[in-house]
Amino acid sequence: MGNESTILTSILVLGGIGFACGAMLLVASKFFHVAVDKRVEELIKMMPGANCGVCSFAGCGQFAKAVIEGHARASGCQVLDEEKKKEIASFLGVEYEKGDRLIAVLRCQGGNQEVKRSSDYQGIKSCRAAALFFGGDKACPYGCLGYGDCIRACPFAALSMGEDGLIRIDWEKCTGCGNCAAECPKGMLAMVPQDCRVYVGCASTDRGKRVIQVCKKGCTACKRCEKACPVDAIEVEDYLAKIDYSICNHCGQCADACPTGSIVLTDVDQAKASN
Repeated sequence: MGNESTILTSILVLGGIGFACGAMLLVASKFFHVAVDKRVEELIKMMPGANCGVCSFAGCGQFAKAVIEGHARASGCQVLDEEKKKEIASFLGVEYEKGDRLIAVLRCQGGNQEVKRSSDYQGIKSCRAAALFFGGDKACPYGCLGYGDCIRACPFAALSMGEDGLIRIDWEKCTGCGNCAAECPKGMLAMVPQDCRVYVGCASTDRGKRVIQVCKKGCTACKRCEKACPVDAIEVEDYLAKIDYSICNHCGQCADACPTGSIVLTDVDQAKASN
Protein backbone atom coordinates (compact mmCIF):
# COMPACT_ATOMS: atom_id res chain seq x y z
CA MET A 1 0.00 0.00 0.00
CA GLY A 2 2.87 2.32 0.83
CA ASN A 3 4.35 2.14 -2.68
CA GLU A 4 0.95 2.59 -4.34
CA SER A 5 0.28 5.64 -2.18
CA THR A 6 3.64 7.14 -3.09
CA ILE A 7 3.04 6.58 -6.84
CA LEU A 8 -0.45 8.10 -6.63
CA THR A 9 0.88 11.10 -4.72
CA SER A 10 3.63 11.61 -7.35
CA ILE A 11 1.10 11.46 -10.18
CA LEU A 12 -1.15 14.00 -8.47
CA VAL A 13 1.77 16.32 -7.73
CA LEU A 14 3.10 16.15 -11.30
CA GLY A 15 -0.39 16.56 -12.69
CA GLY A 16 -0.93 19.59 -10.48
CA ILE A 17 2.36 21.13 -11.60
CA GLY A 18 1.47 20.50 -15.26
CA PHE A 19 -1.98 22.06 -14.80
CA ALA A 20 -0.48 25.10 -13.07
CA CYS A 21 2.12 25.57 -15.80
CA GLY A 22 -0.54 25.25 -18.49
CA ALA A 23 -2.68 27.85 -16.77
CA MET A 24 0.28 30.22 -16.49
CA LEU A 25 1.08 29.82 -20.18
CA LEU A 26 -2.56 30.49 -21.07
CA VAL A 27 -2.61 33.65 -18.99
CA ALA A 28 0.74 34.77 -20.41
CA SER A 29 -0.41 34.20 -23.97
CA LYS A 30 -3.44 36.38 -23.38
CA PHE A 31 -1.52 39.04 -21.46
CA PHE A 32 1.44 39.31 -23.87
CA HIS A 33 -0.53 38.77 -27.06
CA VAL A 34 0.58 41.02 -29.90
CA ALA A 35 -1.91 41.60 -32.68
CA VAL A 36 -0.53 40.61 -36.09
CA ASP A 37 -1.41 42.83 -39.03
CA LYS A 38 -3.37 40.64 -41.42
CA ARG A 39 -1.70 42.47 -44.30
CA VAL A 40 1.65 41.01 -43.29
CA GLU A 41 0.28 37.49 -43.64
CA GLU A 42 -1.19 38.33 -47.05
CA LEU A 43 2.03 39.97 -48.22
CA ILE A 44 4.10 36.98 -47.13
CA LYS A 45 1.98 34.86 -49.46
CA MET A 46 2.98 37.17 -52.33
CA MET A 47 6.68 36.90 -51.54
CA PRO A 48 8.86 34.47 -53.56
CA GLY A 49 9.90 32.50 -50.47
CA ALA A 50 13.55 32.45 -51.56
CA ASN A 51 14.81 33.92 -48.25
CA CYS A 52 17.96 34.99 -50.12
CA GLY A 53 18.63 37.97 -47.83
CA VAL A 54 19.48 40.45 -50.59
CA CYS A 55 16.79 42.81 -49.28
CA SER A 56 18.90 43.07 -46.07
CA PHE A 57 16.31 41.22 -44.01
CA ALA A 58 16.53 37.73 -42.52
CA GLY A 59 13.89 36.35 -44.86
CA CYS A 60 10.75 37.07 -46.86
CA GLY A 61 8.64 37.19 -43.69
CA GLN A 62 10.79 39.88 -42.07
CA PHE A 63 10.90 41.80 -45.34
CA ALA A 64 7.09 41.71 -45.67
CA LYS A 65 6.73 42.99 -42.10
CA ALA A 66 9.18 45.82 -42.81
CA VAL A 67 7.24 46.80 -45.96
CA ILE A 68 3.96 46.98 -44.05
CA GLU A 69 5.59 49.01 -41.27
CA GLY A 70 7.08 51.42 -43.79
CA HIS A 71 10.71 50.46 -43.18
CA ALA A 72 11.24 48.98 -46.66
CA ARG A 73 9.85 49.33 -50.19
CA ALA A 74 8.36 46.39 -52.04
CA SER A 75 10.64 47.19 -54.97
CA GLY A 76 13.54 46.22 -52.71
CA CYS A 77 12.97 42.55 -53.50
CA GLN A 78 15.14 41.67 -56.50
CA VAL A 79 13.54 38.26 -56.91
CA LEU A 80 10.03 39.49 -57.69
CA ASP A 81 9.21 40.13 -61.34
CA GLU A 82 7.61 43.38 -62.47
CA GLU A 83 4.08 41.97 -62.57
CA LYS A 84 4.33 40.74 -58.99
CA LYS A 85 5.69 44.10 -57.86
CA LYS A 86 2.72 45.81 -59.50
CA GLU A 87 0.37 43.41 -57.72
CA ILE A 88 1.97 44.19 -54.37
CA ALA A 89 1.83 47.95 -55.01
CA SER A 90 -1.86 47.63 -55.79
CA PHE A 91 -2.39 45.55 -52.62
CA LEU A 92 -0.64 48.20 -50.52
CA GLY A 93 -2.43 51.05 -52.25
CA VAL A 94 0.80 52.79 -53.27
CA GLU A 95 2.21 53.93 -56.60
CA TYR A 96 4.25 51.33 -58.41
CA GLU A 97 7.94 52.22 -58.64
CA LYS A 98 9.83 50.47 -61.39
CA GLY A 99 13.39 49.63 -60.40
CA ASP A 100 16.34 48.56 -62.50
CA ARG A 101 16.43 44.77 -62.71
CA LEU A 102 19.94 43.41 -62.36
CA ILE A 103 21.63 40.32 -63.71
CA ALA A 104 24.98 38.73 -62.91
CA VAL A 105 27.84 38.67 -65.42
CA LEU A 106 31.21 36.94 -65.20
CA ARG A 107 34.20 39.28 -65.29
CA CYS A 108 36.49 36.67 -66.81
CA GLN A 109 36.91 34.84 -70.10
CA GLY A 110 40.05 32.99 -69.16
CA GLY A 111 38.91 29.44 -69.79
CA ASN A 112 41.09 26.36 -69.98
CA GLN A 113 42.33 27.27 -73.47
CA GLU A 114 42.79 31.00 -72.90
CA VAL A 115 44.69 31.28 -69.63
CA LYS A 116 47.91 29.72 -68.38
CA ARG A 117 48.22 27.79 -65.13
CA SER A 118 50.70 28.84 -62.48
CA SER A 119 50.50 25.66 -60.37
CA ASP A 120 48.79 22.31 -59.97
CA TYR A 121 46.26 22.80 -57.20
CA GLN A 122 45.23 19.53 -55.49
CA GLY A 123 43.33 20.90 -52.53
CA ILE A 124 39.65 21.24 -51.65
CA LYS A 125 37.56 21.98 -54.73
CA SER A 126 36.44 25.35 -53.48
CA CYS A 127 37.24 28.81 -54.80
CA ARG A 128 37.74 30.16 -51.29
CA ALA A 129 40.15 27.37 -50.45
CA ALA A 130 42.04 27.70 -53.74
CA ALA A 131 42.27 31.49 -53.35
CA LEU A 132 44.18 30.98 -50.10
CA PHE A 133 46.77 29.00 -52.08
CA PHE A 134 48.74 32.00 -53.43
CA GLY A 135 45.58 33.41 -55.01
CA GLY A 136 44.71 30.27 -56.95
CA ASP A 137 46.23 28.14 -59.69
CA LYS A 138 45.78 30.50 -62.63
CA ALA A 139 48.62 32.63 -63.96
CA CYS A 140 46.17 35.54 -64.03
CA PRO A 141 45.66 36.51 -60.38
CA TYR A 142 42.32 38.14 -61.23
CA GLY A 143 40.70 35.19 -63.01
CA CYS A 144 37.76 32.92 -62.22
CA LEU A 145 39.03 29.83 -60.38
CA GLY A 146 36.11 27.71 -61.58
CA TYR A 147 35.43 25.57 -58.52
CA GLY A 148 31.77 26.55 -58.34
CA ASP A 149 31.26 28.28 -54.98
CA CYS A 150 28.92 30.70 -56.75
CA ILE A 151 26.95 27.83 -58.28
CA ARG A 152 26.26 26.40 -54.85
CA ALA A 153 25.32 29.85 -53.53
CA CYS A 154 22.64 30.49 -56.19
CA PRO A 155 19.17 29.60 -54.85
CA PHE A 156 17.65 29.70 -58.34
CA ALA A 157 19.93 27.25 -60.20
CA ALA A 158 20.87 30.04 -62.63
CA LEU A 159 24.57 29.15 -62.68
CA SER A 160 26.35 26.13 -64.10
CA MET A 161 29.87 25.07 -65.06
CA GLY A 162 30.93 25.25 -68.70
CA GLU A 163 33.22 22.78 -70.42
CA ASP A 164 35.94 25.45 -70.52
CA GLY A 165 36.02 25.67 -66.72
CA LEU A 166 34.14 28.97 -66.57
CA ILE A 167 30.80 29.78 -65.03
CA ARG A 168 27.72 29.98 -67.27
CA ILE A 169 24.79 32.19 -66.26
CA ASP A 170 21.22 31.59 -67.38
CA TRP A 171 19.85 35.14 -67.44
CA GLU A 172 16.27 33.93 -67.73
CA LYS A 173 16.66 32.28 -64.32
CA CYS A 174 18.90 34.95 -62.78
CA THR A 175 16.93 37.22 -60.43
CA GLY A 176 19.77 39.59 -59.61
CA CYS A 177 19.81 38.54 -55.96
CA GLY A 178 23.60 38.95 -55.84
CA ASN A 179 24.32 35.84 -53.76
CA CYS A 180 26.82 34.59 -56.33
CA ALA A 181 28.70 37.91 -56.37
CA ALA A 182 28.87 37.95 -52.58
CA GLU A 183 30.20 34.38 -52.47
CA CYS A 184 33.01 34.79 -55.00
CA PRO A 185 36.33 35.40 -53.18
CA LYS A 186 37.85 37.12 -56.21
CA GLY A 187 34.98 39.41 -57.16
CA MET A 188 34.47 37.70 -60.51
CA LEU A 189 30.74 38.32 -60.70
CA ALA A 190 29.27 41.78 -61.19
CA MET A 191 25.66 42.94 -61.13
CA VAL A 192 24.65 44.98 -64.19
CA PRO A 193 21.31 46.28 -65.55
CA GLN A 194 19.24 43.56 -67.20
CA ASP A 195 18.86 45.55 -70.40
CA CYS A 196 22.60 46.10 -70.86
CA ARG A 197 23.93 44.94 -74.20
CA VAL A 198 27.61 44.77 -73.32
CA TYR A 199 29.79 44.15 -70.29
CA VAL A 200 33.50 43.98 -69.56
CA GLY A 201 34.48 40.33 -69.28
CA CYS A 202 37.79 40.97 -67.53
CA ALA A 203 38.87 42.16 -64.08
CA SER A 204 42.63 42.47 -64.54
CA THR A 205 44.27 45.78 -63.74
CA ASP A 206 47.70 44.63 -64.92
CA ARG A 207 49.43 46.37 -67.80
CA GLY A 208 48.61 45.12 -71.28
CA LYS A 209 51.90 43.28 -71.82
CA ARG A 210 51.46 41.26 -68.63
CA VAL A 211 47.81 40.51 -69.47
CA ILE A 212 48.66 39.07 -72.88
CA GLN A 213 51.38 36.89 -71.35
CA VAL A 214 48.86 35.01 -69.22
CA CYS A 215 45.48 35.31 -71.01
CA LYS A 216 44.37 35.61 -74.62
CA LYS A 217 41.12 37.42 -73.82
CA GLY A 218 42.18 39.97 -71.21
CA CYS A 219 41.74 43.74 -71.42
CA THR A 220 45.01 45.33 -72.57
CA ALA A 221 43.87 48.92 -71.92
CA CYS A 222 44.37 49.80 -75.60
CA LYS A 223 41.52 52.35 -75.36
CA ARG A 224 40.02 51.43 -78.72
CA CYS A 225 36.69 50.98 -76.97
CA GLU A 226 36.92 54.54 -75.61
CA LYS A 227 37.45 55.93 -79.10
CA ALA A 228 34.65 53.82 -80.59
CA CYS A 229 31.97 54.80 -78.06
CA PRO A 230 29.78 57.58 -79.52
CA VAL A 231 28.44 58.71 -76.11
CA ASP A 232 31.62 58.49 -73.99
CA ALA A 233 30.11 55.78 -71.81
CA ILE A 234 33.29 53.72 -71.59
CA GLU A 235 36.59 54.72 -70.08
CA VAL A 236 39.83 52.93 -69.27
CA GLU A 237 40.91 53.36 -65.65
CA ASP A 238 43.72 51.46 -63.93
CA TYR A 239 44.37 49.57 -67.19
CA LEU A 240 40.78 48.24 -67.33
CA ALA A 241 37.75 49.31 -69.37
CA LYS A 242 34.70 50.42 -67.38
CA ILE A 243 31.19 51.07 -68.67
CA ASP A 244 28.89 53.78 -67.31
CA TYR A 245 25.46 52.20 -67.82
CA SER A 246 23.68 55.43 -66.93
CA ILE A 247 24.70 56.89 -70.31
CA CYS A 248 25.44 53.74 -72.36
CA ASN A 249 23.14 53.50 -75.40
CA HIS A 250 23.85 49.77 -75.88
CA CYS A 251 25.11 50.25 -79.44
CA GLY A 252 27.79 47.57 -79.05
CA GLN A 253 30.48 49.50 -80.95
CA CYS A 254 32.91 49.08 -78.05
CA ALA A 255 32.64 45.30 -78.31
CA ASP A 256 33.21 45.45 -82.06
CA ALA A 257 36.35 47.57 -81.56
CA CYS A 258 37.89 45.42 -78.81
CA PRO A 259 40.81 43.43 -80.33
CA THR A 260 40.86 40.72 -77.65
CA GLY A 261 37.12 40.33 -77.19
CA SER A 262 37.28 41.30 -73.53
CA ILE A 263 34.16 43.42 -74.00
CA VAL A 264 31.30 40.99 -74.44
CA LEU A 265 27.95 41.20 -76.17
CA THR A 266 25.40 39.50 -73.95
CA ASP A 267 24.05 36.13 -75.06
CA VAL A 268 20.54 37.57 -74.81
CA ASP A 269 21.43 40.27 -77.29
CA GLN A 270 23.11 37.82 -79.66
CA ALA A 271 20.04 35.62 -79.59
CA LYS A 272 17.86 38.61 -80.52
CA ALA A 273 20.22 39.59 -83.32
CA SER A 274 20.08 36.11 -84.83
CA ASN A 275 16.27 36.05 -84.94
